Amino acid sequence: MMSEMRLWDDNPTGVDLLGFASIVDTVVTTLEIPYLDPVTIGIAAPWGGGKSTVLRLLHKELDGQDGYRVIRLDPWEFDDQFDVRGGVIGEVLQDLLTAYKAQDGLPDRINGLLERVSWSRVAASLSKGSLVAQSADLVEALTPRSKSDPRSLAGFRKEFASLLKDLTQLKRLVVLVDDLDRCLPDAVMATLEAIKLFLSVEKVAFVLAADQDMVRESIAASLDATGRSERFAHRYLEKIVQVPLSLPRIGADEAATFITLLLSAHECSPEHYTRLVEHAQQRRAAGQSPVLSDLQNLPWQPDVASLALADRLATGLSADRSGSPRSIKRFLNAFALRTRIAESQGISIDPSVIVKLMLLEDSPGKDFETLVKLQDAARSELLAHWQAWGKGERDDRPDQVSEASRHWAASEPDLTTAPIGPYLSLAASLVSLTAAASLTQEQVTWVSHLAGQSEPHRRTAQQEVTARPVTEQQAVVEALLERGRREQQSEPLVESLLYIANATEDLRRRIADGLWDMRSNLTPASALDIADSDSGELRDLAARLAEATDIDPMVREAAKLEQEGP
Repeated sequence: MMSEMRLWDDNPTGVDLLGFASIVDTVVTTLEIPYLDPVTIGIAAPWGGGKSTVLRLLHKELDGQDGYRVIRLDPWEFDDQFDVRGGVIGEVLQDLLTAYKAQDGLPDRINGLLERVSWSRVAASLSKGSLVAQSADLVEALTPRSKSDPRSLAGFRKEFASLLKDLTQLKRLVVLVDDLDRCLPDAVMATLEAIKLFLSVEKVAFVLAADQDMVRESIAASLDATGRSERFAHRYLEKIVQVPLSLPRIGADEAATFITLLLSAHECSPEHYTRLVEHAQQRRAAGQSPVLSDLQNLPWQPDVASLALADRLATGLSADRSGSPRSIKRFLNAFALRTRIAESQGISIDPSVIVKLMLLEDSPGKDFETLVKLQDAARSELLAHWQAWGKGERDDRPDQVSEASRHWAASEPDLTTAPIGPYLSLAASLVSLTAAASLTQEQVTWVSHLAGQSEPHRRTAQQEVTARPVTEQQAVVEALLERGRREQQSEPLVESLLYIANATEDLRRRIADGLWDMRSNLTPASALDIADSDSGELRDLAARLAEATDIDPMVREAAKLEQEGP
């Protein structure tokens, strides 16, 4: 009977597992400062750093507080991308209309402001060719208007400020803006313009969650035509954001706590899990470390195996992954899937061994590939030398491995006696962890089919991939090439790479270079197919294979035979 598979979603959480309470408290305190009105607060962190979770925790903290109205915006998801500025303003007004529709006279005033936005959107649409209109209508929509004209945005800010002032029951309108760094440059600028020029009035606070470096790049890109992009971008964002806050990077101890709490969510009842999380939050707030200590008075506590697994992952993951909550979740999901696949194929292997091998696979360099390609006897000999060197029992590093692998080699468990051969063969046939982290689920499926033995699945995947934009094809090609360097049975994979090369000229050079890098895994049949291609890049590759001295002689002869012709 297979064990239960545990997976973690990629959505922001409303439970504070990472000690973000201090950031939320800082934002709430800032909102109470009377002389910071209006105010824009920036929550900065790289991809997957917890920005959306902070916004959700902040929403939870403010929602229902007397005098607060919280609105959440995600400009990246707007259907109407031709006028993001109007979309941002319209979303805020529609929320106010819903919240205060019972107040006398307010709906009419809000609808008047919405009419101003509507005329602006019509003008934007016409000017960009998004609507077809009669000449008179076009002139009417684009004619400049005075501030008093109800169809002009020129007087919008004053009217909006007056409306909010008359909402005496409203203390703060807090607008949470998420995923700004995922927007196209013009959409980023339009959102910031809506904030600065039209909505930044008394009683309004904006909280922007974004990677600020990416936002600055978007500002620079949007202003590139003006010739002042580099000089202006930094200054522009500083003028918008008065209070910048950066999320702290997760250290190894905090990462271990986070992983333990994630694992515990699947291992105990909701009531016991709530108590465990509260215990961690209380100790963190009191400055007590380690956070998950003194657990004896709780009705449930994580077992030794879970604590050890969390610690091993936190110390073993690369710095960019261990510091990102999203990357940690993805790694845990990959671990769960690898474990399930191994079980389904009858591979009996300790989970801690899988974790150690996955950490090697996730590390830079080719140490994992080296381990995969060795036969059992040679692999055992290498591991014994490798681990002895890692633990300081030998001074000489094995020639085949990198200096960076020393800490990994010294870590538990001992692999010299573990039956890792079947698992390594399995891992070599799957999309690598590095590639999978940057692929969508659809792309992962394509890679599996493109390298698989099923011809119908392979043909369908080839057609679907080559129908997509070059950027998507390139992501799939990189995953195929990385997989091809590790696995021995490469003929279906090479066939798919050649199909993509023949269909997409822009990728031919990259595919040819990648096939050369994986030349030791090519078969004679693949060499014949490469040389038979109409692509100049692939014919040049065949010529290089025909002269190579570090490949199977039969592969070299196959490439040479095709070069010589009938």
